[in-house]
Amino acid sequence: MPRTKEAFKQIRDERKEQILNISAKVFATKGLASTKIEDMAEAAGVSQGLLYRYFTDKEDVFIALLERAVSGAIQRAQNSISQAGTPLEKLRRLTEQFLQGMSEEPIYYQIFSQAMALLGRTHETIRKLETLVKILHELITEGQSAGEVAKRDPDQLVLLYLSCLYGLAAGIGFYSPMLKEHFPDAEAVLHILKS
Repeated sequence: MPRTKEAFKQIRDERKEQILNISAKVFATKGLASTKIEDMAEAAGVSQGLLYRYFTDKEDVFIALLERAVSGAIQRAQNSISQAGTPLEKLRRLTEQFLQGMSEEPIYYQIFSQAMALLGRTHETIRKLETLVKILHELITEGQSAGEVAKRDPDQLVLLYLSCLYGLAAGIGFYSPMLKEHFPDAEAVLHILKS
C-alpha cells in the first residue's frame, strides 16, 4: 500500500528532528566555527545531500536550533507569569526552570551562547528575546513595588539577571566539573535582585 502525503510529511518531520537533535550535539561539542555540514551528516547517519534537502547550510541548522532555544525560553517565561504567586515567586519559578534546563539540556544553552557569531543572520531570532526582557522587566518592577526586589534601575537588574544566566550557560562548556559540583540554585541567582 503506497504511503500517504501525511505519512511522507511525518517521515520528513521526524528526519528533520533527528538531524536537528544530533546537530545540536555537534555544535555544542565542536562550536559553530569548526562544525561542517559533513560533521552533522555523518553524526546523523545521513548523506550530505539529504541534509541539504532540509537545510541550506550549517548556519540554517544553527538558526533552527537557536529558534528552538529562544522559543523555549519565552514559553518558560510566559508559563511562569501565568501562574499565581508574588513577583518574586514567579521569578523563582522561572529561574528554577532556566537552571533545570541548563542542567538537563546544556546543549541548547551552549548553542545560544554562540549566537553572536552569526549576528547578521540571527538578528530576527535574537530580537524575539525582547519578549523575555519585557516579562523580566515587568516582574522586577512588580517585585520592587511589593518590596521583594531591590530599588535599582529595573533595566540594570534585567541585564544582571540575564548576564548571570548567560554566564552559567557559557561556563557549562568551560567549567563543567566545577559547575556540576557547585551549580547555583535559584536562590543564589535571585540574590542579585534582592536588596
